[in-house]
Amino acid sequence: MIMISNIVKEVKRWLKKSHFVSLKCEDNFQELFDLVIEGNFAQARERMMAYRNVNFKNSSKSTLLITTCRSTTNEKDVLTFVQFLLQKGAYITKKDASGRTAIDYCEQNKLFKVKMLLCVTLDSIIAENIRNCF
Repeated sequence: MIMISNIVKEVKRWLKKSHFVSLKCEDNFQELFDLVIEGNFAQARERMMAYRNVNFKNSSKSTLLITTCRSTTNEKDVLTFVQFLLQKGAYITKKDASGRTAIDYCEQNKLFKVKMLLCVTLDSIIAENIRNCF
C-alpha cells in the first residue's frame, strides 16, 4: 500500500513540476489562437513550426489544445491538428478558467476520436512515469 501511495505522489509531483508550466500569451500567440478558433489549422500549424513550446495560454487560460477541442470543425481536421500538438508536447490535463480540460471539451463537442487519442496518450504518459519510479 505504501508503494502505491509513493507512486501516486511521484506522478502528481511530476505532473505539477515538469509538465504544467505555461507561457504568457503574447500578441503573436493570440494570432495562433485566432487561427485555431477559425478552424484554419493548416496555417496555424505552419506558424507553429518555429515554436518549441505549444503550451502558452490566452486570457481565458485556454491552451491551443483546449481551444482546438472547443472547435465544431470537422473531427478529422481537429484530430490531425491535435496529433500535431501532441507531437509538439501539448499538455493534456491543463484546465482553462472554467476548470475544464481538452478532454472535457471533446466530450461536449462529440469529438470521440480526439477524446480517445487524448486518453490513450495520457494513459501511456502515466504508465511510463510509473515504470520510471521503479
